[in-house]
Amino acid sequence: MFRSILFPTDFSDYARRVMDCIAGLPGVDEVILVHVIPSSSHIAIKSDLHSQAYEHIESDRMTLEQLGLLKTKAFVLESDDVARSIEETAQAHESSIIVMGARGKGLIKGLHLGSVTNRVLHISKKNLLIMRGQIIEKLSGEKFQKFCPMIFSKILIPVDLTIESWDAAQKVAQIPDVQEIIVGYVIARGETEREVERQYKEADTKLKEHCSHITTKAEIRWRILEGDLVSRINEYAEEADVSLVCTTPTEKGFFAEILHGSFSSELARLASRPVLVIRRQK
Repeated sequence: MFRSILFPTDFSDYARRVMDCIAGLPGVDEVILVHVIPSSSHIAIKSDLHSQAYEHIESDRMTLEQLGLLKTKAFVLESDDVARSIEETAQAHESSIIVMGARGKGLIKGLHLGSVTNRVLHISKKNLLIMRGQIIEKLSGEKFQKFCPMIFSKILIPVDLTIESWDAAQKVAQIPDVQEIIVGYVIARGETEREVERQYKEADTKLKEHCSHITTKAEIRWRILEGDLVSRINEYAEEADVSLVCTTPTEKGFFAEILHGSFSSELARLASRPVLVIRRQK
């Protein structure tokens, strides 16, 4: 999953904390660093921007080598479409995943994903790991262990009852580092008590059937929740103290990505845990 990582950086302290986390992720073989300078930057300062960027990115590359990652590459690009440049670089170098922070600077702390991260989520065909700001900013000790080297220790996977939504569970189950998988299904509020009971029984039967067909060494169980889909998944991620929330954009069911990743975007926007978006192979 994390064999070849593309990591876009703006050289902030926040980005360096994400980079420290990358060095602790399981199975990493190669890291490609990329920094994008806006093409519209004033010509008088563009040369200085390039010079400073090369200096910073080479320093970061050497830091990764000191942390034990010997296969590293670094690129400084120029573009006014930062997200598109990130995606094209990931495709060109056959990166298995893009790792990005979500340090959005909205007025309401924790409720802004960051425009570049959000656009990459919408346009990219690559797997994407989004590290929330409040997690990275406080990483140390046990928290660092949980969200970096042990990021696969306890995974929450939201599903609906369509086959397509189970793609993430099937892929995650094959990762050797996974210790526990919780499959989460949400029943919307507003139904009658009898209807909720009917939906609960139907979901329980189907979840049991689907989980029984997943081959994994990890412990796997399911949980049926009630409430708003995105909010309840994120609340339960906190309640269960999971290390990662994982989802796959689908074309059917109530996870349908009608707006090119709307569910995944909302999930990542409100999450207090890292969010892994696994792309389906067509």
